[in-house]
Formats: sequence, structure tokens, C-alpha cells
Amino acid sequence: MKTYLQQLMGGLSPGVRIFVMTECLFGVGIGLFSLVLNLHLLDLGYDEGFIGRLTSIGSLAMGLLSLPAGLAVRVVGRKGMLASGMLCVALGMAGFGAVTAPWAMYVSQLLWSVGMTAIVVSEIQLVFQYCRDKQEERRAYAVLFAAFTLFTGAGTLLGGLLPRWLQGGVTPYEPVFYAAAGSLALGGVLRALLLPSVTSASEREQTAAAAVSPEQAAAEGAAVHAAAALEQAKSGAAAERRQAKSGAGSRISMLASLSAMIFLSGLALGFLNNYLNIILKYRLDWPDSSISIVLSIAGVFLFAGSLLAPMLLERVGTHQAFGLLFIGNAAVVLLLAWALPPMLFTVLLLLRGGLFIMWNNQLDSELMSAVPEEDRNLYAGLRTIARSGGTAIAAYAAGWILAGSNYTLPFVWSGVTILIGFVFYMVRIRPILDKPKSAAET
Repeated sequence: MKTYLQQLMGGLSPGVRIFVMTECLFGVGIGLFSLVLNLHLLDLGYDEGFIGRLTSIGSLAMGLLSLPAGLAVRVVGRKGMLASGMLCVALGMAGFGAVTAPWAMYVSQLLWSVGMTAIVVSEIQLVFQYCRDKQEERRAYAVLFAAFTLFTGAGTLLGGLLPRWLQGGVTPYEPVFYAAAGSLALGGVLRALLLPSVTSASEREQTAAAAVSPEQAAAEGAAVHAAAALEQAKSGAAAERRQAKSGAGSRISMLASLSAMIFLSGLALGFLNNYLNIILKYRLDWPDSSISIVLSIAGVFLFAGSLLAPMLLERVGTHQAFGLLFIGNAAVVLLLAWALPPMLFTVLLLLRGGLFIMWNNQLDSELMSAVPEEDRNLYAGLRTIARSGGTAIAAYAAGWILAGSNYTLPFVWSGVTILIGFVFYMVRIRPILDKPKSAAET
């Protein structure tokens, strides 16, 4: 294990290292915010139904904005989009602490959604752009999200303590929103200043072409034109058009299948992740401090799961690892639907967090790696639409279920969704991952 961790952490590109170091601020801010938001809304007199509507509207906004954001990232650049997104999220977090009216809550949620959309359409592509090969992409993703989950747990623990230390506000949780906003804003500024500039593959090719001497360029140009003329004479213009149409159709089909897989993962996510603090509060009748401790310990499991996922894939192979993760996640989530003693329920909930992050992170990483570089901005937008749509549907349904004081049914629906996702993975996703990347680009 020590050797594996050394290999995992060592050899990362400088841009990836800076990304990981600044991820701590992102994680702390998200941990603070995620713990206190629902508790703050409940203290203000809003019910679980309102929380479900608020969450689903935010997810739908992310879905609607993702394609325009995916196009805008080509103009703004991935680094600029990421930094501005973090600042926008910070503004939305501060808004939740400063306002109480329902319409103002929706405005704050929309600001948060705009910022998160900017982050998700730029973050992973930017990290991968700093990587040298696919193996580093996999490991960089694991280390990045390990750092995120570890510091999210730290932020969650801190979120349970800050209301005691910081006084003032309409509810005890109000100052925590400002602390979370400060953490996100600082992280955005540091990333804008410290992350190195990058160029896309097409830009690198253009730069290399500009460095070729005029004589060499003329000779190469003549050879290219001669080869093109010969190819056209052999195959004909009609055959070329059919091949281009077939290639475009294949790429569209691939992106649609990958997005559908992400939609199913969003469904599984939305039934539970936004409501774990509510479930612990009312199913187990626990105080806020105990909830923050459990969710902080869950962050350790998330951290471990993020680090161990690449090792699992490298040891047993991609498809065998995904089979174990699909079945393991579904089994644990369905067990949590049973009436269990509080201690056993807590242990399984922690285990579920580690397994879920292994499954979700590696799914994101492997699917993004399967997409050609020139299609990654488009896929990032489609992925956000798919995940946001799934999360919105599940969050709305779970809010309605929890409003009826049913704290077990969300686990059932999440487990069933994971099993459906496993069937879809075997039928549609596995052939895509097995296809050589060069073939996917044609």
C-alpha cells in the first residue's frame, strides 16, 4: 500500500499538483455548505418539500446552462471558467446566509448552480490537459477527488462546530455560509493566479506547424495534396461523404450512451446525497454535532475510496472492478433500507460512501478518458445535462418522500437505479471502453 501511494502521488505533473493543493479550499467550503444548508432551511421554517424543489431547480438550471457553458469555455478558457465558477459559487453561498425569503433562496440557488456549471464543464478537462497519458489521468482524478473528499469531511466537521463558536444571525448556521463563501473565493483566486496556462492539442499542432520551414511546409503540402488526390481517385467523393457521416453518427451515439450512463448515476446520487443529514437527524433522532461527526468520518471513507479505486482497476481490470462496484453499491444501499440498529446503520452508511465514491469517480474518469480531446468540451456539457437531469428528478422525488416521513424508500430507489445502471453498462458502455481510442475518433 505504501508503494502504491508513493506511485500515486509521485510523478504527477506540476499543474495537477497545484490543482490538488488548492482543492483543499474547495473541499472545506463545500463541506461547510452541505452540512448546514438543509439545517438552516429547516430552522427558517421550510419543509423537506421546499428543500426538494430548491435542489431540483438548481439541478435543472445546471442542465440548461451546461451546453452554453461548454461553448463559452472555448472562449473564456478552462482555467478562467473554473476560477470564475468558484467565485460565483461563493456568491451563492453567501446569499443563502444573507436572505430568508423564498424567492431570494431561489436566486442564491441559481447563482450556486451557474458557478457549479462553470466548474463541472472545465475542471476535469483542465486536470486531464495537464496529464501526460491516460494512466496519469486516472491517477490524477483519484488524487484530486481524494483531496476533495478528505477536506469536505474536514469542512463538515468544522460546520458542526462553527455554530457554537460564531454567534449571531437569523439562525445559528448563518455565519457558516460566509466562512464557506470565503473558502471558495480564496480557492478561485489562487487557481487563477497559480495554475499554469495550457494549450489544447489542436493549438499545439498549429504551433508545431508554424515552426516548420517554408520549404518543408511546401514539400509536405505537396505530398499531402498528392496523397489526397490519389485517395479521392481510389475511393471517390461519395465514399468519403458516407464515411464522414458514419463517423459522425458513431461519435454522436457514443456521446449519447455515455451521457445516459451519467444520467443513471445522477439518479442514484440524487435520491440520497442531498438528504443524508436529514435522514440522520430524523431517522436516528441525532443532534447536529453527532451528525457532523458521522459525516466527517464519512469523509475519511470517501478519501480512502478515491485513492483505492485506481488500484482496484489496475489489479483486477476495468470491467471486473466496475462489476464489483456496481453490485457492492447496490447491495449496501438496499441493506440500508431495512430497519437496522443505529450502529449497524451508521457503519453501512459509511461503507456506502466509500463504495459510492469509488464507483462514481472511476465512472467519470473512464468515460471522460474514452472521449477524444476535441469532443471533451461538448461531452462535459452533455454530461452536466444528464447528471443534473437525473439529480433533479431524484431530488424532487426524495424530497416528496421525506416530507411524508419515509426515510427508507430513497435507499430502495437508489439501489434499484444502480442495478439498472449495471445492465446498461454491460450492454452499452463496456463495448465503448473496449474500443481503441483511435477507432472512436474516426
